[in-house]
Amino acid sequence: MFSFAHSRQHTSAYLKDWRGGCPLLEGVLAIHTEDKESMLMNWPERVWIYSPVRWFVQILEVKKWLRMGARTRVDRALEIGCGTGHGARIVARMMGYEDIVAFDIEENLIKKSVRNRPRLLSERLQFFVGDAQDLPFPDSYFDAVINFGIIHHVIDWRRALRELSRVTKVGGLFCFEEIFPSLYANVLLGRLLRHPTQDRFDETQFLDELRTNNFRVFPKVRSGSKYRIIGVAEKTGEPSMP
Repeated sequence: MFSFAHSRQHTSAYLKDWRGGCPLLEGVLAIHTEDKESMLMNWPERVWIYSPVRWFVQILEVKKWLRMGARTRVDRALEIGCGTGHGARIVARMMGYEDIVAFDIEENLIKKSVRNRPRLLSERLQFFVGDAQDLPFPDSYFDAVINFGIIHHVIDWRRALRELSRVTKVGGLFCFEEIFPSLYANVLLGRLLRHPTQDRFDETQFLDELRTNNFRVFPKVRSGSKYRIIGVAEKTGEPSMP
């Protein structure tokens, strides 16, 4: 079972503990309001994350990860940007991960995740408020990291990938799905959705940054689209070659 006692000292002070277990990390609450606002979802995106269609898409994505070679039955996994917790529940049930720690930058979403956590999974799913740019975990802590399209919401996405690499064990997995500005920042959706606008990535930049951070992308990665990518990568001991 995951214990927050292993968190790094500078973010290990918890401000409060909700019923059902939901610590708030002090470092997250210090995020500059303007910067944090640009990473938060607006109402069209909330409609999407609350939609059963989104949950069905996540099921399809997990099936793709499994076909690409994602291992099952790992001991400890991290999900970034968990929203209302549906993705973590899907991963627990379909991939069999023993302990899943999931976080989101929005306190209200974490409250929903805790309330909606099934009793049968209460010992396997832990939720907290956190920031992918500053993870409160020791090096090489997780066997797998899950990303259901969150990195493009992060202001300093390169720093986030460095953090994900840092907390992933050598031999651990990074299961990812991401979309690109040609989809979320086009003429139509760019007016509806809210995302950071500076230093965004395309497929080449995203894959290059994975390799720079010691992730070897599995050959079955679904790439070649200007809109989206889905794949699995393995943490290696040194930067991987294209």
